[in-house]
Amino acid sequence: MAVFLQERLLVLRCQHLGPYFHCCRLRNELELLLKANNENILRVYGWSIWPNSMGLIMQYMPGGNLRRLLMDTRIPLFFNLRLRMSSEIASGIAFLHNFNEKLRLTHGDLKPDNILLTDDLHCKIADFGGARLMKHTTSTTTGTTLSRAQMTVVYAAPERLRGRCRPKKEHDTYSFGIIIHGILSRESPLEVFSDEIDYVDAVKRGERPDTETIENLKKDQASEESDLTIIDCLESTMTRCWQQDPCSRPNMLVIRDELANLLSQQLLKNIQQSVSESLSKMSLFLPSDQQDACVPLSCFNAGIGVFNDGKRCFGVRVLLLFNRAKFRDLINAVGCISLNQL
Repeated sequence: MAVFLQERLLVLRCQHLGPYFHCCRLRNELELLLKANNENILRVYGWSIWPNSMGLIMQYMPGGNLRRLLMDTRIPLFFNLRLRMSSEIASGIAFLHNFNEKLRLTHGDLKPDNILLTDDLHCKIADFGGARLMKHTTSTTTGTTLSRAQMTVVYAAPERLRGRCRPKKEHDTYSFGIIIHGILSRESPLEVFSDEIDYVDAVKRGERPDTETIENLKKDQASEESDLTIIDCLESTMTRCWQQDPCSRPNMLVIRDELANLLSQQLLKNIQQSVSESLSKMSLFLPSDQQDACVPLSCFNAGIGVFNDGKRCFGVRVLLLFNRAKFRDLINAVGCISLNQL
């Protein structure tokens, strides 16, 4: 039986069950996330099915996603906070790649949109619809995945762009390199390319997103030696992770430990001050007391989803926010719900 904590807010992510692929994808995400217990992985509490729809009950992230933060340059983002974000993302990926002694999990679609933020800007990896669970063997790797690959081409490794390819941990490592580029430059990987097609062709040839902005950071914004150390470390991590040859990309356990070691050298009070500075310029997605107990997130987070009459889901994704009282009503109404302890 679920235990309801006083201040917990939950998200119900709904999905129409019409297309078989959508149903399989959501079930796949559910099974994986219920097994993932890590502070840098989005917590999933359970699931529910009702006529023509299915939903995941998830931890609510009021900080939005990493892309929103990076692209809004009015929000200050100090280098020690960029390091903490990078370290937490690397920790989450390393956890997935070493799921347990026999299995590892590859995400398959890592990007800033799938990195969600808490109210104090800690990072959690989300959206495992394209993930693949694999067995460790000495000579071969076997595994199961969805019949249709899910990826975002801007963050996809060159070998995935060349043709149909099952997700591998090296692909996640490459995507992490592109994410680090965004954390440092606060620019889209497409910045100097005419369009996505031009970018894909360039990546296949071995080219990468422009790094001029990162070089300028060292000259213009690295006011302290510690800032320059962080930039150099993240830049080195970026270039190692986005190597053209998958075999040349580092193990994420190594990257996790390197970033965690540098993070441990930063003063906690300085990081907390950086978080406060960023939060002072950004708006958290929190419902007001005047809002209904059950509201579509699109009411205060534009573009997240669509909602109609509180009954039907249109498109692929609808996100609803519940307080604990309304969530209890949902459980009573639906009846067929599976929950981890809240």
